[in-house]
Amino acid sequence: MELTTSPSRFFSLREANALIPTLQETFARARAVRDALAKVQSDLANAGHPTPGPELAVDPGAPAPVQELQRQGERLLKQLLALLREITDLGIEVKAADGLVDFRTKLRGRTVYLCWRFGEEGIAHWHELGTGFSGRKPLPQDAEFVGDLLH
Repeated sequence: MELTTSPSRFFSLREANALIPTLQETFARARAVRDALAKVQSDLANAGHPTPGPELAVDPGAPAPVQELQRQGERLLKQLLALLREITDLGIEVKAADGLVDFRTKLRGRTVYLCWRFGEEGIAHWHELGTGFSGRKPLPQDAEFVGDLLH
């Protein structure tokens, strides 16, 4: 699944938290589409036409019911990518389609990520650029996360 991203921008903690309701709503929709897509892929596999990867294409030699499933899968994949693009167009980096994102920010003069996962009420963690989700740490009490627009 190829998702092109917009250039990242830097977010303050306040800016990032202000986007949480939008992220909750968008990822709720994306998760439903992702689940429907997984069902189509499972149905295709059960029909003897598994998808070789995240890309879906209609096989002109396949039986009509299989082709319809493949077309449905193509539509769902396009929907999912469009939903994720709504998020990346804001300058937010999508790390997982089920609702994991990073916001670039500045902490004490260096670039780090504010990290949010679907279901969390607000941003409570950050991590270094190279560590990912497993490197998440609680937000320090005395830190200021600096963004491009608001501080």
